[in-house]
Amino acid sequence: MNENFLINRFFRNRPKSYGNFLALIGVLILTPDTMVMRFSNLDRWPLMGWRGVLMGLTLLIFWRLFQFSNEEKKISSIYSWQGIIVIFAFAINSVTFTLGIQETSVMVVLTAVATMPVFAALLSVFMMNESQGWGGWLTIFASMIGVLIVVSDGNNAVGQPEGSTVLGAIYGCITASGLALAFTMVRKYRELEVIPVAGFGALLSGIFGFLLSAEDSIFTAPVWTIITMGVLILPVSFGLISIAPRYTTSAIVSLVMLLEMVIGPFWVWIAIGERPSITMILGAFLVITVISFHIIRTQFYLKE
Repeated sequence: MNENFLINRFFRNRPKSYGNFLALIGVLILTPDTMVMRFSNLDRWPLMGWRGVLMGLTLLIFWRLFQFSNEEKKISSIYSWQGIIVIFAFAINSVTFTLGIQETSVMVVLTAVATMPVFAALLSVFMMNESQGWGGWLTIFASMIGVLIVVSDGNNAVGQPEGSTVLGAIYGCITASGLALAFTMVRKYRELEVIPVAGFGALLSGIFGFLLSAEDSIFTAPVWTIITMGVLILPVSFGLISIAPRYTTSAIVSLVMLLEMVIGPFWVWIAIGERPSITMILGAFLVITVISFHIIRTQFYLKE
């Protein structure tokens, strides 16, 4: 069974619905990721190592088996300067996300990561020569206010790691900006193959994590958590989310991805008992509201 079979069987003449379906399934698969990270009980460096190496290898094997493009130009783009930048961007994303989750509350980190469309809008000004109207700048300001609200009350979350809330939010914002850079580069240089460059980036972050790991800390996690994160959740969700924009708009994918910010902390709350405060929930609600409104306004109502 291949991709064309699914389109012909269930989504005939409805490619946009197929893209929406891929994005939704991809994000739903991704939502328990932070919960499984908590279940692993790994230190930050071996956690980074397993997640990066397994995700990277799985994505690269998946790409080679199905070879989404046979064009020599697209394959060679992986080793171009643009490809190298995107590889390092994905590597940094993987590093900072793991550090953030190990540092503070899941709600703090995911709220910061949810500002990715804001960083993408800023980068598009410089890289794509796209202007941001008053609505865009207002969205940027309001979403950052929301993040500050979450961070300001982050220490009142129940059951969170005893790290720095501010540092965790900074890690989340670096992750968001790195993702924005990677996807803006892919958007500008359309010949780039996103799945293999993401695979190499994840692999690089995993090697970095293992190099900093103590030998006796690498094999302490339950095997199911390592396999679930590195072979199932991360590569499958990323693959589906990466393919989805071929069939639907990137705005729809961005909106669907905001579900992780809502459902991810809920999984951790139910399974681990890590509970955000009411103030943190209100701040996160502000972020998701203004970003959703901005995406809908700019991508649907302002398009001719």
